[in-house]
Amino acid sequence: MSLGALIVVVAFGVMLVVGVVHYTGSARRKDSRDHGEVILEFARAYPGEAIRSVVMTGDGVGSFLRLAGGKTGFLQLMGRHYVARLIEPGDVSVEAIEGRPGLSIKFHDSSLRGGDYVFDSAEDVAEVSLWLCGGFSSANAVLEGPDEGQNA
Repeated sequence: MSLGALIVVVAFGVMLVVGVVHYTGSARRKDSRDHGEVILEFARAYPGEAIRSVVMTGDGVGSFLRLAGGKTGFLQLMGRHYVARLIEPGDVSVEAIEGRPGLSIKFHDSSLRGGDYVFDSAEDVAEVSLWLCGGFSSANAVLEGPDEGQNA
């Protein structure tokens, strides 16, 4: 076998291995997270907050967490780092995105820029918008009423 033929065979073998790795998915980057990872990362940043539920964006890069006390948690993947934030009702402006199940969110302070967050379903959009606008805390105040906790 000549040296030229050997080089062609080796180059073909290397290209075949690279193609197999690419098509089997081993070369893909994992940008999305699961609910467990979101809970662990947020709990690392805010250990005293009780998490009630999690809704992730469709691409898995942004996550919104319903917390006790009417607050909302926000966790976003930025490069290789996470940004975690507590959001009180009234800290953000929320608008629906036309034609997609998503929200356009603007933070009132300038420490974190807002953006468009697209979810998997309209139900997820409705739930997160309730959290951000304080719908659950307002509903709890109405349901409890002024006589809650007093003996008659």
